[in-house]
Formats: sequence, C-alpha cells, structure tokens
Amino acid sequence: MRNIYYIIWVDSIIRFKKTKPKDKDWKVKIFLINTWINALTFWIITIWLKFFRIYDIPLIHLNAFPGTLLNDFFSFAIEFALPFGVLNYLLFFYRDRYKIILEKYPAPKRKYAYVYSLSIILFALLSAFIYSIFR
Repeated sequence: MRNIYYIIWVDSIIRFKKTKPKDKDWKVKIFLINTWINALTFWIITIWLKFFRIYDIPLIHLNAFPGTLLNDFFSFAIEFALPFGVLNYLLFFYRDRYKIILEKYPAPKRKYAYVYSLSIILFALLSAFIYSIFR
C-alpha cells in the first residue's frame, strides 16, 4: 500500500529538482513549502472545528514584537508549522531518509504535490472568508 503523504513529498522533490537542477538549497525550500502547506491544512481543520463548535483549540498569543502582524505570524508558525516541521524533518531529512523514500516510490505520473498545495491554499482562503463572514 502506498502512502499518499510520501507520494506528495516524492512528487515535490522530483519536480523541484527537475525544474531547478542547479539549486543547492532545494532541501530547505521543499521543506519550508511542504511544512507550510501542512500547517495550512492543520489550520483549516482547527478553524472548521471551531466554526461548528465541535472543539475550540486555544491559540498561542505572543507579545514579543511591536504590533500584531509579527506576533500573529510567529504564533501561527509555532502552533501550526512547528509540529509539522519536526515531523517532516524526522520523516524525510534526518539521516537523508528522502533517498530511501525516493527509491521506494517512483516518480508519480500526476502532479500530486501541485494539486494538493493549490487546493489547500484555495480552501484556506475560502475557509478564512467563510469564518470571517459567519463568525
């Protein structure tokens, strides 16, 4: 049985390396992009749980910077991106595990990473609009 999470990672690694073969920082870029998409996915789940009053997860509030924009960004990064950052690092980049995964999973024929990323971004925007209107 194939794991869709690994397929998305393999697709993003192969397509990124194909389009930018001379990029030396491809690991960091792929890691940040996929971690951020995972964080948006987690945020979508939490906002819908809160919207339907199923479960309200208390959010972290930082007051380390002047203004609210940086505080909100770092709060989001700590609460939603940090868990996936640790998970993604351990699953893919710790001791170069991505090499084993690239051997195990061949290049997918469809653009799984692109479709997943685009759909999550659009669904996050839609969720934010709906939540802000009907809150």
